[in-house]
Amino acid sequence: MTGVELPPDPRTTYDARDPAEDIPRARKHELVRQVKRVVELTAHLDVEEADLAAVDELADRARTLADDLGALPNLHAKGGLASAGGDDSALLERSGIAGRSNPLAAPLQWRRDGDVTYGWATYSPAYEGPAGCVHGGFVAAAFDDLFGTAQTASRRAGYTGTLTVKMLKPTPLEKQIDYTAEVDRVDGRKIWVRGTASCEGTLLAEAEILFIAPRAGRPQ
Repeated sequence: MTGVELPPDPRTTYDARDPAEDIPRARKHELVRQVKRVVELTAHLDVEEADLAAVDELADRARTLADDLGALPNLHAKGGLASAGGDDSALLERSGIAGRSNPLAAPLQWRRDGDVTYGWATYSPAYEGPAGCVHGGFVAAAFDDLFGTAQTASRRAGYTGTLTVKMLKPTPLEKQIDYTAEVDRVDGRKIWVRGTASCEGTLLAEAEILFIAPRAGRPQ
């Protein structure tokens, strides 16, 4: 099997814009919030205690909802979320980590202040790993997503080569986690970004990532 060809300009992937919430997008965001509630409640459904007939009925209703959604216009027709273009391609809309239009996302949000990118997120129990704590995979994924945006402060952009995360303390659920990210150095096609995650002033994790810019189409 051959590898997937990535776009020559990573800025098409790491689209750091913050789209305005117009009326159609606000309606989608509300749908996302309700789907998140369904995910959370489904994950915590106690099937040992629940009426199984009621569970079957809910599954049928969920199937109907999915069928109804499938009948509506879909971004797959435009090549998928990353290729759809416009506001739909911005990470803060589409990302599985930061996307306000993606029910998978916490979501992690961010803002740029000069060369530093600041982020924040609150993780619900659906992201639980150890009891009361965020799963380590989500801890790492948040850095990867945030750093993808932070690297653009270098005026270059690449794709993730290596991500190293040092988890110093467990990341708690249902509390705001604050992130910082900043370009550390650039050497040719290599871009290093460092960052931290903390909660209420306590350092939780440190991370470093190496991005590799494509040989062709490298943005300057």
